[in-house]
Formats: sequence, structure tokens, C-alpha cells
Amino acid sequence: MKKTPFVIVLFLLLCGNILAESSSSSKKESTAIIVQRKSPSTKTGLYIRRIPTTKRGVGITFNALYYYGDVDMLGIAFKEGWQPQNLSLGGSIKFDYLHQIGRTTYVRASILGGYLHGNDSARTTVNSDGVKVSIGKGSFSNTFGEVSAGVEWYPFSKAGFYTYLGLGLSLNVIDYDFTRLGYGPDRMVNIVPMLPIEIGYNFDVSRGLCICISASVHQALLDFPRCNLDGYPIRKSSRFQWGDGYFSLGISFSYRWHECEPCRLTKW
Repeated sequence: MKKTPFVIVLFLLLCGNILAESSSSSKKESTAIIVQRKSPSTKTGLYIRRIPTTKRGVGITFNALYYYGDVDMLGIAFKEGWQPQNLSLGGSIKFDYLHQIGRTTYVRASILGGYLHGNDSARTTVNSDGVKVSIGKGSFSNTFGEVSAGVEWYPFSKAGFYTYLGLGLSLNVIDYDFTRLGYGPDRMVNIVPMLPIEIGYNFDVSRGLCICISASVHQALLDFPRCNLDGYPIRKSSRFQWGDGYFSLGISFSYRWHECEPCRLTKW
């Protein structure tokens, strides 16, 4: 699998932002107070000091998925055109939990369940005798669950645009049929480390309620005969040089709320 420099740069930017946000929020904590006089017409009374709030949230996402990998009619994703047999409409559902650690930074934990499939059996070529012959590998279907955690960062504090980078593990139950290659039909169960990268935009609907449109790529970090997303039994495809993965386009609904430390009453 090729390591792309932009992933490293994005990861360093997110880490730097987390440190900066955590430092600035701790400095502001002692000075950011809300004062409310209980006896505004007199010089004595009580006021309320409230520690700055922390935002938390939960969300649910519905996604359409598009697999890319060895059992695909593509050299590199989309190189040879759209392949509808790899599209899994309504392919996954995801639950998120968010915890704010800075003014524009959240830690996000996710659980995702979905379904992937691919089929290049229809791939053909014409031999030297002018006869059309099949050169496809076969087909697979994968019912999977993925857990991940990472950082959700809002580079523009007054806009809903965000980026997300995380790490995860995918548990896969793969039914495959590579009869042409001498493998299967059979079933495989494995665990694959994943690298999810996402961009999206949150639209505020009401106080605390958001709708989000997001696009992401989930890249497998390993692609071996017994550790992959498609069950392909050969170490490397002659046509495909990346690890397996899938694209995701989704819409999510989330609710975020504030939590405060106990308020203090002090003499005015």
C-alpha cells in the first residue's frame, strides 16, 4: 500500500490544533465566567459563577458505499469508468459519539456496520483468434462491522465544514467465489486495520440538532490473502496496487448538548 504524504500532513495539522486548543481552553477557564446579579438594585447580593461548558454529541449516519480493490474492474478507482455492481446503496449505518476538547476540535468514536460487494466476472477480452474470453476473477460479498476513533476538526470556527482523520478495525465476514482461480466458493472471517478520512458540512436545524452531508474514504492498511476486505486469495493483483477500501457518501443526524460544572453562588 502506498503511503500518501497528504495523510501525514493532515495528521500533523490536527495534532497541532489539538494541543493549541487544549492550551487556550485551559487558560480561558479561569477567566471565562458568567455573572448574574441577584439583587441588581443594591450593592450587595449574590452572583453565579459558571465554569465554561463542554459540548458532547451523538449521531446516526446512513451511507452509500463503493468498493475498490482486487475484485474490481478498475485499475485504480474509477479509472475505467463507473462500476454499478460494486455500489451498495444504503450500505451502512454508523453511530457516533463526540466529545469537545477544544474550541474547534472534537474526539469522535464511531461504530459502523455495513455491506460491501464486488464482481468482475463479466470482465472479458478478445484473444488472438477473435474470440471473447472471460478474464474476471470472481465475486465476493462482505458483511462487516467497523469501530474507529479519531479527531474531528473545524478549521473555520463560524462554519460547519470539518475534516476527520482516525484509525479503526474492521471485522469482516466474507463470502467469496474465485472458482476460475481455483478458490472457493468459501467463507472467510478476519480483522483488518482501517484508516478512515472524511470531510463534511454540518447544517444547524435547531438548538443542538444538526444535519450533515459527508464523504469519506476507508482505506485498508493491510492486504494479504487472509487479511483483506474482499477475500482475494492472491497476495497482489497484477492490475491493482492499492490496498482494498471503499468510498462512502452519507447523510447524518446528530444532537449536541452542553454540560457544565456545578455553578457557585458567591457574595457580591
